[in-house]
Amino acid sequence: MIYDSIKNDIFPFIAPKIRENISKISRADAERVCEIRIGRNMPVSLSLFDSVVFLKKNGELCKSGGDLAYADDEDFEKTLELMTKSSVYAALDEIKRGFITIGGGYRVGLCGRAVLNDGKISYLKDISFASIRIKREIKGCANDLAKYVTEGQSLKSTLLIGPVKSGKTTLIRDLARILSDTFFKRVAVADERGEIAAMHLGMAKNNVGKLTCVMDLCPKSEALYMMVRSMAPDVIITDEIGSDKDFYAVKKAVLSGVCVIATMHGKKFSDAGKLLSLFDGAALLSEKDIGKIQKYIQAGDKFV
Repeated sequence: MIYDSIKNDIFPFIAPKIRENISKISRADAERVCEIRIGRNMPVSLSLFDSVVFLKKNGELCKSGGDLAYADDEDFEKTLELMTKSSVYAALDEIKRGFITIGGGYRVGLCGRAVLNDGKISYLKDISFASIRIKREIKGCANDLAKYVTEGQSLKSTLLIGPVKSGKTTLIRDLARILSDTFFKRVAVADERGEIAAMHLGMAKNNVGKLTCVMDLCPKSEALYMMVRSMAPDVIITDEIGSDKDFYAVKKAVLSGVCVIATMHGKKFSDAGKLLSLFDGAALLSEKDIGKIQKYIQAGDKFV
């Protein structure tokens, strides 16, 4: 499935030579790919679930050495041209945030030289690296989480805690769909990084539900305030909270009677610190099994 997604959705945005090299990857290897990383005059690399490897011209994956697939200046410029539909200027608003979204809702992280104006990033120039994030929509993966959130007379505000690549975003994306389409809740998604809904030209490229509205690329602390005031949501879903601004925005939303589902990086419940006080419960994700919740706690439970 991932191989077909890469071939159908991503290949049109990659220079022909690099596309040919990637097309030789076996289907089994493709299923493990989380990111395709293309740097100017650098070997093409792939982030897998548990490691980073280089791509050989024959499609084999390796840690070092061998006949590696390289992206030269021409390859990189062609890739950038395809990703921006031949107009880097038209994509400046996205690029200055450090990423762009290509058709199909795939996010491409970019690195280059930041140009500042009054201390704020105006745009990126001399772009030198592109990292294509491979999204995974797994319908039904949040079924158990949805039962937990909807148990009782009211929705439970829930914090999902897990390490990198544990499936946090995949879970809350599917949860938005289930709460909307199965439980008929008004869902609002604060999608600061554009990874939950993958909005493109005003449309969600990921299935987040028919009753779901999305505030895209807005700082989540501001998005929460705006949606509580204007969208009357039953639940707000957001990703990667942690700052003091996030804390107070979540607190205000909860005190306004809105259920909040959020994620954060961590390996144990205690990593959440004071954030736990805002939620009715929390779920800890497995480090080994992607998208698997290994333990729930209720507010007031002892935890480690």
